[in-house]
Amino acid sequence: MADITGTPGADSLPGTDEDDRITGLDGNDTLSGGAGNDLLDGGPGADLYFGGAGNDTLIGSAETDDFFGGDGDDVLIGNGGGDLFNGGAGADTMTGGDGRDIFYNVTAGDVIDGGEGGEDFDRINAESAIPSGGSLRVDRDPDNIENGTIRLFDADGNAAGQIDFKNIEKVVPCFTPGTMIATPRGQVAVENLQVGDRVITRDNGLQAIRWIGRRDLSARDFLDAPHLAPVRIGKGALGNDLPERALMVSPNHRMLVANDKTALYFEEREVLVAAKHLTGVPGIDIVEAVDTAYIHLMFDQHEVILSDGCWSESFQPGLQSLAGVGNAQRLELLELFPELATHEGVARYAPARTVAKAHEAALVLR
Repeated sequence: MADITGTPGADSLPGTDEDDRITGLDGNDTLSGGAGNDLLDGGPGADLYFGGAGNDTLIGSAETDDFFGGDGDDVLIGNGGGDLFNGGAGADTMTGGDGRDIFYNVTAGDVIDGGEGGEDFDRINAESAIPSGGSLRVDRDPDNIENGTIRLFDADGNAAGQIDFKNIEKVVPCFTPGTMIATPRGQVAVENLQVGDRVITRDNGLQAIRWIGRRDLSARDFLDAPHLAPVRIGKGALGNDLPERALMVSPNHRMLVANDKTALYFEEREVLVAAKHLTGVPGIDIVEAVDTAYIHLMFDQHEVILSDGCWSESFQPGLQSLAGVGNAQRLELLELFPELATHEGVARYAPARTVAKAHEAALVLR
């Protein structure tokens, strides 16, 4: 076994093709096992662990650590702090310890213990474990609902493995990527659309996309900025079996709501409600710590478009939304739409519907 030891500072410590023992000591270290059955111990500090191939053991500290198990049947131990666990392939054993821990990229055969103590609210994001076309069911222990089993089923409903867990406050199934947008050529995954493609709008027929923006965010980004966490709208959660499949949107993305209460309170049949204001509705939840991308479609005016069978807004350039895109995308927008450089220009992109405030949304959704 090769012994590799860092310094009290921030080290980058790659392993060999053998069975390595890598020790980080103090500092915010990056430890990479490579091939072989490795033992990685970061020591004090907020460390980053990559197990690589083999059956590895990764040991964290009381601070915030990120674990990537890689291939093999790995053992990941957090020991405290708000840790992020990416088990990878293989049947892994993951233990969070104290703190708010997130377990994602989990697979059948994993055993997960969120741990107790500290500011403890542990989650499993189980999307990656669902077989293609399949489903999952969460069976919780009636004597302790923080313990249980995630049962996986294939497309034919046959058992396809399980994940055992304890001390887990929430299991989030998430969704398969690819929000479907209605176009003249049928439904197209939003990530496959291009500038110039025409999209079906509620008010103005077919409209060409003028700009597409994308912001990729990691699970760690959402842990550091929880207000950006996406909202998952479950299949049928908006009524009338809509959306047609679960979709995930940014918290400020607005959905079209139409019911008798909207007419009563707004004297309008349809209003736009931010997804974050829909979270009181059964089946609509904030999702913490998943890797995802926010994709924006912009037209010559603010439009209402069909996404997974339900109506929602296109990108509306405003002071808040412009601040939320990256600098390069903001410069691109200003080149395409120079009027957005002024308050008057931004004001010309009026919303396609009245936008309900938080307290107003609560009224129409009760």
